[in-house]
Amino acid sequence: MKILAVSDIHGKKSENLINYLKKEDISLVLLAGDITNFGPLEFVDEFINELFDCDVDVFAIPGNCDPAGICNAIKDSGALCLHNQLIGYENTIILGYGGSNPTPFNTPGETSDDNIYAKVYELFAEYEYIVDEKVPRVTILLTHAPPYNTEADTIENGTHVGSQGIKKSIHEFQPTINICGHVHEARSIDQVGRTIVANPGMLEDNHAILLDIDENAKLDVSIIEL
Repeated sequence: MKILAVSDIHGKKSENLINYLKKEDISLVLLAGDITNFGPLEFVDEFINELFDCDVDVFAIPGNCDPAGICNAIKDSGALCLHNQLIGYENTIILGYGGSNPTPFNTPGETSDDNIYAKVYELFAEYEYIVDEKVPRVTILLTHAPPYNTEADTIENGTHVGSQGIKKSIHEFQPTINICGHVHEARSIDQVGRTIVANPGMLEDNHAILLDIDENAKLDVSIIEL
């Protein structure tokens, strides 16, 4: 099974993404937030329905630049809004939490690191309650904010701007992989403990994260050019 993850669409369609999906065997597309650039919400349906035309499933979370109503817009498009939710998908469990820790720009989708940690902790607690450890699975934490002090949260001047709450959750629960976004220039694959951290960067720069998962839940991760 192949899963493709992109982030930070910011209201711009990508012909390269559509062409890639039409020629490759992708089962699921994950959207890691900032689908719009503070709106309009009508773009969500337009963008996601182009993905559906490529015969893929779509799960999405909001970003800090998505306005109120974004989760309803995702649901109305026919995609799954995974914000503050978890779901089983073939031999994966995917947990989602959108928005970001505070920024200097007072964007609509910001919340405190304490709140991020509490909500993600609840998701992992629910996961541990329902999971069957005898069945091999890949655990994917889909967030908009990257974990603090990683390659995925480093802006151009070297400052780390990611979420302490995400970082703490990863340390405690060690999911297989955290797919994130938010920091456009921080396209990278990094590691926190046993957890892979992957940021595809901004979609406009024509990159994505490709997850290739075999029947034994062995994961291969790469940054691909669209």
